[in-house]
Amino acid sequence: MTPTVLITGASRGVGLELVRHYLARDARVLAIHRPGPTVPDALAALYAAHADHMRLIALDVRASSAVVNLAARLSERIDILVNNTGMLMGTGYAPSGNFVGGSLRSTLQVNATGPLFVAQSALSNMTRGGKIATILPIGDVRSLDLLDSDARQAAKAAVVRVMQSLASDLKSAGVAVALIHPGAVGPAPDGGEATLSLADSARGIISVIDALTLETSGRFFGYDGALVEG
Repeated sequence: MTPTVLITGASRGVGLELVRHYLARDARVLAIHRPGPTVPDALAALYAAHADHMRLIALDVRASSAVVNLAARLSERIDILVNNTGMLMGTGYAPSGNFVGGSLRSTLQVNATGPLFVAQSALSNMTRGGKIATILPIGDVRSLDLLDSDARQAAKAAVVRVMQSLASDLKSAGVAVALIHPGAVGPAPDGGEATLSLADSARGIISVIDALTLETSGRFFGYDGALVEG
């Protein structure tokens, strides 16, 4: 049976690469991207080539009301949910403001609250044996800013706790949950090229999801399948 995969953060980076790889596996992909006047070019190109296997959904996971209403927009059976909304603090993605009210709050919304609400919205359509994976790139990125580094660690701890709690809650429903680190796909600390290609990261993430079971639910894996200390 052809699986249906719901992917957030699908317009760029690892999310876009996951869309590409799942389409190559003949999956049906529901690709969530941030709202805007146009669909990002790379995602639009994939849709043009695979319209019969794709649906595009514009949604800002930072907007709680919009995420809560996602359930009303989902009619498909969902086999796999990939929450790929990771944000590194200090990259300019977070709104300006103080530590508590600005960057940290936005980071938690994108990485913890948003994915939890997306999961809750998808659950009514998720099959028994379904899988939920949250991509978590924060936590081991070095920073000269101690406050920024502390915020990343706080965000990581919150996301891990939320997803582990979700894994416990969903075991009886037959749904497995995992956190996955995508590897060093961003710029190298010295400004050089990434040490890992997006394609290799996506292939690894998909392999981890394929191998996920209720027995391993709640664990934090690297893209290579190795356990990450949470």
